[in-house]
Amino acid sequence: MDKSFTLGHVLSAGAVGLLTGYFFSQSALKHKSKEATATEEKKTSTNNKAEEKKSKDNNNKHTKKDQDVVEEDSENYSENDEDFTDEEDEDTEDEENEDLADFDLQEEYKMVLVIRTDLAMGKGKAAAQCCHATLANYKELSKSGPKTLARWEYFGQAKVTLKVDNEEDMLMLQAQAMSIGLAAHTIRDAGRTQIAAGSRTVLAIGPGPISVVNSITGKLKLY
Repeated sequence: MDKSFTLGHVLSAGAVGLLTGYFFSQSALKHKSKEATATEEKKTSTNNKAEEKKSKDNNNKHTKKDQDVVEEDSENYSENDEDFTDEEDEDTEDEENEDLADFDLQEEYKMVLVIRTDLAMGKGKAAAQCCHATLANYKELSKSGPKTLARWEYFGQAKVTLKVDNEEDMLMLQAQAMSIGLAAHTIRDAGRTQIAAGSRTVLAIGPGPISVVNSITGKLKLY
């Protein structure tokens, strides 16, 4: 009995020891696994934060760059050549809107750009002034005559360059165009390159129905 009892106790103690060791080893493995997971998550979180900071810094740089470009363009635009409108334009705006509504929307539309020849502008200079004049009329009609713009765009945004001898004749054409409801803007140059400051360089008329525009500019020659 004593030997059997002793052997049983030894075996039981050994089994308990093995089980205890097993559970301790499993617990240690789980603890290490948790530590490794936590370390990996911390590392991932740190990397993500670094990436977010880098992305944010890049976005800030791009935003600042874009703002600089916009500010630079805005500064150049305001300094470069033009007074798009004058008091006469503003005084006739309401009347102009009413007249535009009476135009025939079935007829093809066009815009004319009347260029002063007495200023002897270079071709590039004249082209730039025509662009400014086109934009001036477009901006006005985008608010006051969207149907007019839509019709003009539908027919391909036709533009014709014509020539006029002097500023006096140009202003007369502008007044005539505005009196029948056509958009009409003259562009004044800043005088930094070829011509005197404040010189009216180009008159944009329209867009409007071809027959209506021709009633004002039909006798002018092509530029």
